[in-house]
Amino acid sequence: MGLGDLSAQARTAAVICVLHLYSVADLSSLDELVVRLVQQRRSPAYRRELLRGLPEGVGIAGLRVLRTVERSLAAGVLPTVKDVAVDHGIEQSTASRAVHAVVAAGLATKSTCGDDLRKARLDLTGAGRDVLEHATRNRQALLQRVTADWSAADVAQLVALLERLTEGYRTGVLTPR
Repeated sequence: MGLGDLSAQARTAAVICVLHLYSVADLSSLDELVVRLVQQRRSPAYRRELLRGLPEGVGIAGLRVLRTVERSLAAGVLPTVKDVAVDHGIEQSTASRAVHAVVAAGLATKSTCGDDLRKARLDLTGAGRDVLEHATRNRQALLQRVTADWSAADVAQLVALLERLTEGYRTGVLTPR
């Protein structure tokens, strides 16, 4: 008995079952690749490449704080410690310590918010911008080496797919329902 011998409803159910089997395998592979990518980005070798040439004491946590401040400023918002905590998915006390470290290093400033004296607004210093630019060059040089033998179309396709995946995480998981 082949698919042609089944009713339309049974054929549809059979096709859905087959598609589900493929999607489970694909999702399993995707899940493993995402985990491996995150692990590789947390490796000591990756950190060394990213931090190469940056001032002593600037670490990954500091760069993350600076990136959050940079993104917020680009959106026209003066960020707070709470914004850093939300962006990183960490407790406000942890974010406060990370912000304190970049302020102490002269990479960011913290000033009292005019409308709420309990809040402090964050901004980048020139040194903070320089550190971000240097880290960006390091990260892009690494990406260039990793994708050196890829076609421009492959890179563009990966960018488009990663944008969709990132947006899916943001709207499907990270946005409160």
